[in-house]
Amino acid sequence: MSIEEILGNITQRLREEAFPNEQSISQGIVLPVLQELRWPVFETNFVHPEYATVEGRVDFALCDPPQRAKVFIEVKKLGRAEDGVRQALSYAFQAGVPFVVLTDGKTWSFYLPAEEGSYEERRVFKLDLFERSPNEAAEVLQRYLLRGRVVSGEALTYARKEYQNQNRRAIARRAIPDAWNDIIKERDDLLVDLLAEATESKAGIRPADNDVMDFLASLQKTVPGDTTQPGNQGTPERPLAPQSKPTDLQPSRKAARSQRRMPRRQGKFIIKGREFEYRNFKEAMVQILRELQRRDPNFLPRLSRHPKCQGRKHRFIAQSPEDLYPNSPKYKNMNEALSSGWFVATNNDSQRKMEFIKIASEVAGLKFGRDIVID
Repeated sequence: MSIEEILGNITQRLREEAFPNEQSISQGIVLPVLQELRWPVFETNFVHPEYATVEGRVDFALCDPPQRAKVFIEVKKLGRAEDGVRQALSYAFQAGVPFVVLTDGKTWSFYLPAEEGSYEERRVFKLDLFERSPNEAAEVLQRYLLRGRVVSGEALTYARKEYQNQNRRAIARRAIPDAWNDIIKERDDLLVDLLAEATESKAGIRPADNDVMDFLASLQKTVPGDTTQPGNQGTPERPLAPQSKPTDLQPSRKAARSQRRMPRRQGKFIIKGREFEYRNFKEAMVQILRELQRRDPNFLPRLSRHPKCQGRKHRFIAQSPEDLYPNSPKYKNMNEALSSGWFVATNNDSQRKMEFIKIASEVAGLKFGRDIVID
């Protein structure tokens, strides 16, 4: 059995909640994975359980040569992987071990304990088996834990390069708010044109350049000095709507115009703890399908084969707009492109869209109402 097959089986069993405690995770996940990564798991001089340090014990130490630790692995209960980060990094730093892995079986976080920065900044990669295909997960684990790469130092060298790259990205990310403020403060002509054209596409009328510039000026006042937090990929916070003073019971014309220009948040949905905003139910459906396809490249082909997606007159998804409405070509423009050449029909009411999302959840192996939640 290949490591990809083992990871696929582990992921399925994790979804079935087959690993209730740390011991079951160690024996049922960590040791089988290490064995496929060519570590002799039954030779305790190489895969050392309960490895003693001056400050305490680590669940596993990978050693080569024997008894000389090169990697610490700390195992936690499902959902609690990050609880031990401070302790594990402290043990490793004191013991001179340059690489640490924290896992709850589902997530695998790889750390450089001796580098500078917060715990988050010293994490070079986080693998989530629910978010990655078995092939992708195997590639990550082989990159950092394959015995030959650990022994040669290749794995550590790669991790340090990743850390350095992330540091450069963090510097650039912190500069984004100032750069954005500079652009909108100067009322860049290209930015004004882009926003005016996008508005015209939506409303059918091109706004006046002064209105666009007023809107940009309102953003400049509301963007905070640092709009990013670790782990959110540097996405700016959503700007607040500009405030205006009403006269009597009616808002001023300028305030009303500003409110019409500002996008209104209609709701949000959550996939495995990650939040997304949507403006209407069609957008929610499309975003959910795109996210599920991003997580699993085989998702859309499998969804298309579901019996409830294969109507003779109307199909939910297809690889061309014409195939969505075989007997009603007049509706062929009522679609949204997903990815990899797939399209989804949008000529459905909200109830049908909701039914389709539930089908998609089932095909993705997720539970609607728990793993996928729509407010």
